[in-house]
Amino acid sequence: RSSTNLQAVLSTKSLLMTFLRAGALVRLQWDWFDVDYPDMITIPGNTPGLKRKKGKNDHIPHYVPITPQMKKLFQFLLELNGNSKYAFQPIRDSRFNHLDSSAPNHYLRKIGYKDVLRAHGWRSTALTTGIDILDADREVIKKQMGHLPEGKVNRAYDKSLQLDKRRKFLEDWCNLLEWNGLTV
Repeated sequence: RSSTNLQAVLSTKSLLMTFLRAGALVRLQWDWFDVDYPDMITIPGNTPGLKRKKGKNDHIPHYVPITPQMKKLFQFLLELNGNSKYAFQPIRDSRFNHLDSSAPNHYLRKIGYKDVLRAHGWRSTALTTGIDILDADREVIKKQMGHLPEGKVNRAYDKSLQLDKRRKFLEDWCNLLEWNGLTV
């Protein structure tokens, strides 16, 4: 059992389930848990870590459907940190009001994944496994990763969200993680 701070452990588990970039994940705010869409996080497009271009596409939010596993994790976080703005609190006095984005990588190193896996590399695992094992559509996974449509024409015309397909993919994904030993 690791003596790592609970915030780092929970952020890493959340990263494994959502495969958000660490910079966006640690900045999750409770008021982004959307009341307009049930079981959805709506991350503003100007959030650091989403890789939107300032003034060009930073008005486009990123949606994360919440699976039962995520709901359980975020409910625990709400009980733990609900009186704060951010879902993930800093471990100690910090220059940030939220958890440092390096926390998931530090935790992964601490549990033996040094030189094996980095937080950002998990996105590759999610895309590859999503296609090969879950038979998910590449474009659905890429949308869930926060990627915007590629190419000038697609960017101009494709405004689809594919939320139902993304929710189904994330449910399958989190079930696979649980089946392989992830506990929440």
